[in-house]
Amino acid sequence: MPRVSAGETVLPLCWPIDLGLTVASHGWAHLAPWCWDPEAGRLGRRERIGDRLGTIEVAQRGPEAMILRWEGFTAGALPEIRKRVRRWLSADWEPASAMSVLCEDAALIERGGGRILRCSSFYEDFVKTVLTINTSWSSTCRMAAALVAEPGAGAFPGPDALLDYGEQRLREHAKLGFRAATLVSATRRLRDDSAIDDQGEGQPEYLGHDYLVSLKGIGPYAAAHCRLLLHDFTRIPVDSGVIAYLGAARMRPRRIRRKPFGLGSLSRTRLQARPVARKARRNRDRPTLGECGDAIDRSAAGTGQAACRARMP
Repeated sequence: MPRVSAGETVLPLCWPIDLGLTVASHGWAHLAPWCWDPEAGRLGRRERIGDRLGTIEVAQRGPEAMILRWEGFTAGALPEIRKRVRRWLSADWEPASAMSVLCEDAALIERGGGRILRCSSFYEDFVKTVLTINTSWSSTCRMAAALVAEPGAGAFPGPDALLDYGEQRLREHAKLGFRAATLVSATRRLRDDSAIDDQGEGQPEYLGHDYLVSLKGIGPYAAAHCRLLLHDFTRIPVDSGVIAYLGAARMRPRRIRRKPFGLGSLSRTRLQARPVARKARRNRDRPTLGECGDAIDRSAAGTGQAACRARMP
């Protein structure tokens, strides 16, 4: 029987990647089974590879390298461990064309920013996107933790494990509500269409925006968010919460300018004030767009960090 061990190696990168900036790109690091230790600069999670459950952790070694540690896996699992960590970090995204278009952000990208933290498989990104639909961030955290605890048995469940768990238990035990039917239906079709394999991996060309919105319960926001996590920047994923918040701030999209790069084109939206009544225009206490974004970020980060701290040993 192959010996189970702990190990450490260096993961070289083709481009600078800042782990802290990648983690801060959105709230994924605060959803189970992720655990982010900002003081130590370590990002880790429980993973299942084959029939083994272990831990994988990554930390910054330099701008173009990460320290990769694992425990509970055999030496033969190292290629799969590397593959998953590279996916986390969007390490295969080549940013040169983005830097040429986004001149004002080129310095940030050059020092390792601009990447979005991703899960170990497309399917996990897909499920967690569904868990953000029509709910609060705290509920998203709770539902993700429930999936890890039961159908995942300590790691995030793959598509077959979720189907075996069934819609009823997803609804009643994991408390997914209407998302239970959405996930079961979408997962079954993704597997039947061979859009994903039994590990939840899929090729971007088989998971296009039109295909994703054809899945029952998947709308433009969820499809655009999943495509973004496949490095397709053609659409900006904007959900109803953001629209409502901008509406309260009397902001609305007024002009969209597209410039091509990478796998698609990045849509840059300029938000300007909506015409309002004269009395409202005199109100100088209205939040700016930047203040709105800061408030959203603080709210999401505060809830997520509390959930993550509760999971940390």
